[in-house]
Amino acid sequence: MTATAVTPATSQPVVSALPPSRGLRVMWIAAFGSLVLGFPLYTYLVFGSHLDRGLMANLLAVQATLAYFAGIFAAFMPIPSLRRWSRFERLQGVVLPFVICSYTTHLTWELWWLILHRPIAGARDSAWAYPWWAYIDGGDLRYLNPDPHFLMIEVLSVVNACVGVTGLILLKRSRFTDFRGTLLVMSTAVTHTVLTWHYYGSEIIAGLPSVNTSSFFDLGVKFILLNAPWLIAPWLVFAWGYQMLKRQFALTA
Repeated sequence: MTATAVTPATSQPVVSALPPSRGLRVMWIAAFGSLVLGFPLYTYLVFGSHLDRGLMANLLAVQATLAYFAGIFAAFMPIPSLRRWSRFERLQGVVLPFVICSYTTHLTWELWWLILHRPIAGARDSAWAYPWWAYIDGGDLRYLNPDPHFLMIEVLSVVNACVGVTGLILLKRSRFTDFRGTLLVMSTAVTHTVLTWHYYGSEIIAGLPSVNTSSFFDLGVKFILLNAPWLIAPWLVFAWGYQMLKRQFALTA
């Protein structure tokens, strides 16, 4: 990963590739790698080693929460190799992992849940369904018995990911000079903000009927903290997009 910038003499550069940072790369690999490997690992521990599924679900929720926060916000951490990065480079180093991680989640875990939510509901004791049941067990029963309203939230999340991936492709092909890609990515942050607040708010207003409020892990970790990056990071996408658009429009001025 090398630093690449496209700029006229009088404007700030469009950063098309972040400067190299071994420490940041290690953080990303450790965080997102543990997230990916966590699902098959805990599935094996439950169905292969017959460990308590409630305990394993709690451990997976903690691991996933730590992985999301560490992986997404790693560029804001005091990593020595980031000392010479500009504030904008650090911001872009947070925004890109967030949107890539978010779109990947929407197009894998959520998309397959949409397709298979009926078989998943009847497969509590099947290993293939455990990646969803680990969250359903206390986390949010709306994924067990979804109404049309909740299904539409998930549909919009998947559509939002498709829009965002299109934006990333435009940015990649243009070396981050195509403002259309920036606008598409920013538009997904709008949808993330609305859907996430709606996800939390509708459940809270209803009195948390789908969440086990007597459990710290179910309420505090699975329901609140696990989804918290989607309350925070979209605002960083707006800040990044605003600065990126100024740099992109300066190229055509």
